[in-house]
Amino acid sequence: MKPMNFRGRWVLITGASSGLGLEMARLLAKEHGAHIIAVARREDRLTALKAELEAAHGVQVLPLAADLSRPGEPARVFEAAMAGRTVDGVILNAGVTFYGMALEQQPESFDAMLATNITSVVRLSQLFAADFVRRGNGGALMLVGSMAGFSPLPYQTAYAATKSFIISFGRGLAHELRKAGVSVTVFAPGGIATEMLSLSGLDRKFKAGDLGIMSAEACARIAVEAFVRRRELAVPGVLNRFLALMMKLLPHALIVGRSAALYEGGLPKGPPAP
Repeated sequence: MKPMNFRGRWVLITGASSGLGLEMARLLAKEHGAHIIAVARREDRLTALKAELEAAHGVQVLPLAADLSRPGEPARVFEAAMAGRTVDGVILNAGVTFYGMALEQQPESFDAMLATNITSVVRLSQLFAADFVRRGNGGALMLVGSMAGFSPLPYQTAYAATKSFIISFGRGLAHELRKAGVSVTVFAPGGIATEMLSLSGLDRKFKAGDLGIMSAEACARIAVEAFVRRRELAVPGVLNRFLALMMKLLPHALIVGRSAALYEGGLPKGPPAP
């Protein structure tokens, strides 16, 4: 497939208020001239992003405040995004994690994770990809997975399982849509220095600047390039690509054991909460 040209075209990005999603929006506006549909829960941040990108790059930005863990929100986002415009690119980046013992994750936390990381991704993929196919002039979809999806990951057990689903779903969908000229890119980063580190408690173990922890800006540049070039799978960073290869070659028991030892050191000390 030929690379996408997003100049003057609309690209929707979920999780656009911070971290990787924010930096991808900035790059697409600045270097590719894309109009941005920015989706996230925090409306104030989306409003600030609109002011920033429109003033600096002369593009249009549509802020869409949405909580993708809620039933019906993916369909509402699709309808709002398509009202009076054509969307040619979609980046499904929104995601949540849980760091700790799997038995301690509360049901509402698990349900919100499934809805955000899996259900909303599948529904938005179906809605937008169906429109790409119907129009018959291509289109690009990117699902943000994780290195955690290549192998079981103790202490982020449910999160890793959701990202494993995204990798499998995205790559299968890429094959189904290829003949229609629609590209699906699965982007699988390792650790990124974003709010997720602190909000999940992972900053007790991992910090910006640590080996294997990329800046959001550097990671976004690799993601946008893969999206524009319509690659099926992209893993950013030499170390991450090496680790992804090792996950295929080495016994999973060894990988899981080493991962557990690494993550266990960041768990809160003391007895679990009742």
